[in-house]
Amino acid sequence: MERYTLYQTYRLGILIDHFKPKDLIGELDDFIENTPTEDIPHVFYVLSLASDRRTMLQLLTDLSQGVDDELAASIIVGLLHRDQDNYTTEELYRKTALLASLLKDPDGDVAWEFRALNEANEEAQRAYGMRFKRKKTRERMLAKNEKALRNALAKYAKYAAEFDNKNWGK
Repeated sequence: MERYTLYQTYRLGILIDHFKPKDLIGELDDFIENTPTEDIPHVFYVLSLASDRRTMLQLLTDLSQGVDDELAASIIVGLLHRDQDNYTTEELYRKTALLASLLKDPDGDVAWEFRALNEANEEAQRAYGMRFKRKKTRERMLAKNEKALRNALAKYAKYAAEFDNKNWGK
């Protein structure tokens, strides 16, 4: 995987709070320790020494300028699928909605799919309050929406493996 795509993946992951800056710093430190000095890009030292989230995001934004974020977004969705047990359904909806809003192309596959799922969930939540009285009906509607979200996340599972096999040296 191209290094600039990794920068964009980390940028998006930090923005939706799936990654912490310390995650990236730890990976870069490991890379720096295990790589000959002449093979380490200078920017890795700068990123590794980033003092806070804001600085890290500014650096990642600068580094990932012009990178197509569709692949990076697919990777993030794959990681959300892999780590979905760590999040409630509401958190998954929030993270995917935020991810969709951050993408440059609002009509891209990832942005469109997750924006539509979030809109359907919000509509179901509103409809329950207006028309439905029974708890079972509400639970069925929400379960249907949750299943659709989890199925959509599962389509991107292969991208998580691609991220796990990253090669910083490229």
